[in-house]
Amino acid sequence: MKKLLFLFYIGVAYPLFGQDYDTYELASPDPKMNIGLGIGLDYGGLGGRITFLPVKKIGIFAAIGYALVDFGYNVGASVRITPDNKICPTVAFMYGYNGVINVKNAAKFDKVYYGTSLAAGLEIHFKAKPNFLNVELVVPFRSTTFHDDWDKLKQMSNIVVESEPLPVAISIGYHFALK
Repeated sequence: MKKLLFLFYIGVAYPLFGQDYDTYELASPDPKMNIGLGIGLDYGGLGGRITFLPVKKIGIFAAIGYALVDFGYNVGASVRITPDNKICPTVAFMYGYNGVINVKNAAKFDKVYYGTSLAAGLEIHFKAKPNFLNVELVVPFRSTTFHDDWDKLKQMSNIVVESEPLPVAISIGYHFALK
């Protein structure tokens, strides 16, 4: 009986009553949402992005921003590879704005194009752990309409092409945790 009481004390009573809980801080749960401000396809251009985290490793996001000639949006999902580390690799799939044609002095050709994109990047957490910097390389899969319109513009004699569309885009933003 003494052994049973001793085991009860060690297993139940001591953890409940034998420690001073004032000296311990309970870990706060991970934030379930964050909002980011940034530039890039996954921010709708120059804009904002809100991310919902149903589980620690999965984020579902929506973004809206200004994409040089009109508003752009993006929706998608990301996988956070090591969410507990200060540097967390991510991969994402999204649908939304992924191309723009902007012709100086000829707004009739200006247009925002939509399609799918894949991204790979890093969340870089600083001392304020729930807040982070997000940096990504984004590969847009641009529509046939985009490529057709681009080819038509390049063949017009009165249009001077100053730059070709980049095959990979860069995205950067700072995210704040919402509790």
